[in-house]
Amino acid sequence: LEKILEVEPDNIAARYSLLMVAVRKNDYVEAVRICEPAIQYNPEELSFYYYLGISYFQVGRNDDALAVLQKGVAQVTPQSDKKLMSDFYTFIGDLLHTANRMTECYEAYDSALVYNPDNIGVLNNYAYFLSLTRENLDKAEEMSYRTVKAEPKNDTYLDTYAWILFEKGRYTEARIYIDEAMKNGGENSATIVEHCGDIYYRLGLKDEALAFWKQAAAMEH
Repeated sequence: LEKILEVEPDNIAARYSLLMVAVRKNDYVEAVRICEPAIQYNPEELSFYYYLGISYFQVGRNDDALAVLQKGVAQVTPQSDKKLMSDFYTFIGDLLHTANRMTECYEAYDSALVYNPDNIGVLNNYAYFLSLTRENLDKAEEMSYRTVKAEPKNDTYLDTYAWILFEKGRYTEARIYIDEAMKNGGENSATIVEHCGDIYYRLGLKDEALAFWKQAAAMEH
C-alpha cells in the first residue's frame, strides 16, 4: 500500500486501507501521517478530514482537530452523506464544549441535528449541557425525553432526564428516573450517585441523601 501511494498519492482506496490498519492498531500518530497528505490529494473526500480530526484529538491536538473538521464541512455538497455530516458537527460541538465555547457548541449541535434529527448522543449532551446552566430547560427536557424513549435502559440518558426534571423542581418524577438510572448501572458513576443524593434530599429523604453523597465522594477518590 505504501508503494502504491508513492507512485499514485491520490489513490483513495490504498490510502483508506492503510488508514484502517493504523486505526485498528490505535496508532493515531501514524493515522495523522497518512491523513495529512490525503486532504491535499483528495480534498473532496470527507472521511479523511473526519479521521484526521479524530487522530489529532487522540494525540492531544484539539485546535488542529477543530480546524480540520471545520475545513471538512466547507467541502459539503447536497450529495454528502447526512449521517457523516451529523458526526462531523457532533465532533465539532464536543471540541467547542471542551474549549468552553458554548454558543458555538450549541450551533454545531443544531447543525448535527439538522443532518440527523435522531442523533441520540447529541440530543443527550445538548440537553445535559443546557441543564448545567439552567437555560432553555423546556428544550432540554424535550430532547432528553427522546433519548430515554429510544434507550430506556441507558443510565446516562436516564440521569440526564432526571437531572433536568430536578432543575425544573419536579422532584417526584426525577426520583423515578434516577432510580431507573441507578438500577441500570448508574451506581458505578459518581455523578449519577451524587445526583441521586441531591434528588432524595429535595424529597426530604435526608438520611438516604447523605448515604448517596458519601458513596459518591468515596468513588471520586
